[in-house]
Amino acid sequence: MFKFEEFRGVHLEITNRCQASCPMCPRNIHGGLENPLLKLNDWSLEDFKKIFTVEVLTQLKYINFCGNFGDPILNNDLISMCRYVKEINPNLMQFIHTNGSARPTKWWKELAETLPATHKVIFALDGLADTHHLYRIGTFFDLVIKNAKTFIDAGGIAEWNFIRFKHNQHQVADAERLAKELGFREFIVKDSKRFSNSFPVVDANGEIAYHIDQPTDSVIKFVGRNEVTDHTKWPDADKISCFVEKDKEVYIDAHYMALPCCMISAFLYMNYDNEILKKHNLYFDDHVNHVAVDIQKQVWDIVDELDGVNVLDKGLKNLITSEAWQTLWHKKWAEKSSSACIVMCSPSSPYISINDQKTKKIKFEDNV
Repeated sequence: MFKFEEFRGVHLEITNRCQASCPMCPRNIHGGLENPLLKLNDWSLEDFKKIFTVEVLTQLKYINFCGNFGDPILNNDLISMCRYVKEINPNLMQFIHTNGSARPTKWWKELAETLPATHKVIFALDGLADTHHLYRIGTFFDLVIKNAKTFIDAGGIAEWNFIRFKHNQHQVADAERLAKELGFREFIVKDSKRFSNSFPVVDANGEIAYHIDQPTDSVIKFVGRNEVTDHTKWPDADKISCFVEKDKEVYIDAHYMALPCCMISAFLYMNYDNEILKKHNLYFDDHVNHVAVDIQKQVWDIVDELDGVNVLDKGLKNLITSEAWQTLWHKKWAEKSSSACIVMCSPSSPYISINDQKTKKIKFEDNV
């Protein structure tokens, strides 16, 4: 892995709270049931300063406030963290990913005024007023638009991120026009890899309320059972193409656990409880589930091999410079013993072709 002095980017989950219940998000089970493995936590400004010292911030190029389970705007110290980063390194790029369906108008204005010139807030808007809520359950389209408009009018740089489904695919052109009218700098359309065919959305009792389907013209194909179970036999499975090694990035979750990327980290908290899934008729495939459980155990074993990855206690520099961090990943790749890396990032992995795929990226140059 890269050396500490090469460290350039960080992906942060400063909270794992979220008011939304997106059906395919692992913070819940099909939108209506809680993930019992998810224990809520928020970073404080003091936590942030302890981890991101002046030494760290002066060499970083970007901070990505996002995460696997939470929405960063629900952390009450987000603006203070952004201000602190800007004071230490005004050239450091700050990105914030959000569903945008929280906080009063004055908060969005203050955020725009606090962020450095090199920033972007990415709003998740999956459709228009009549479809957005079908996936972004618990959010309100009109409120998101109001907050985005407030942020943009106050000088903020915003991106509209649109995930296509069958129920909203006909609205892409209208959404693009609206994005331009409102002053968004970019409009991104992509398809999701998180399901194969029709995906059941359930209520709080586990009863199926409706289904979400892929766009009719999606090029993303589901990876079948045999491909998943035989992943260690894929050609070139030992030749991992690691994007965080290239970008010199580290991911840190809401419990201060640092691992190379969000994809590996997510397995720590993924729920594979067969009884919950079977009880609500959501259970999928025993072979695929077995592989996922094995990967989860492997990731926890890696945490043990690294002698802990809590950077609030251990320190970010100490972790990255440790012999275990510097040598473990390449060893795992060579031995084909990190299944999380194989299924997500080996050159021959079919998951590469089904990763969330941008089908359209528009920059509105006249909005600059």
